[in-house]
Amino acid sequence: MEQITGIILAGGRAQRMGGEDKGLTLLHGGPMVQHVIELLRPQVSSIVISANRNQQRYEEFGYPVVSDMDDQFNGPLAGIASAIQMTDSPLVLVTPCDTPLLPANLAEKLNGALKSSSSQIAVAHDGERMQQLCFLASRTILKSITEQLEQDQRRVYRWLDSLNPAVCHFDSSMPFFNINTPEQQSTIEQMLQ
Repeated sequence: MEQITGIILAGGRAQRMGGEDKGLTLLHGGPMVQHVIELLRPQVSSIVISANRNQQRYEEFGYPVVSDMDDQFNGPLAGIASAIQMTDSPLVLVTPCDTPLLPANLAEKLNGALKSSSSQIAVAHDGERMQQLCFLASRTILKSITEQLEQDQRRVYRWLDSLNPAVCHFDSSMPFFNINTPEQQSTIEQMLQ
């Protein structure tokens, strides 16, 4: 398989978590981002963490940490763009920091969908909906992200639609369950015990 850089998005404000940095909140004995790192590490050749706060704490995980080009919290597209510029691998696997149950075959399945399509991006679908921040793409997507941001268009689904993505179906929504509230965190905590 080609070289893939995993990009973990940890750059949001986490307002539904009381402003706490989601990636650093504890889940089953470790920071949430650590669970994502452990799931991605066997699937990718390198990892970059996109974070706009607590950069030094994220650096302790041993991977490069990159912030958005400005301090405006312009959303995931800005984080993805900054992270892509930190890598020269042909493919990037993007995931949020708050999905600690990701599939062990995520990169493999997405790569299969990408290769069998004419698109430059393959997005996970959990059987119910598209997981728009869980995708494998050619690093050439950087140009389209930059164009969207220059037009002050930050909605991920609109950007995805413009690329006509390949859709990769997974059997269950559970691996893509993302934690946005303390209640959801408690639910996943109980599952992991």
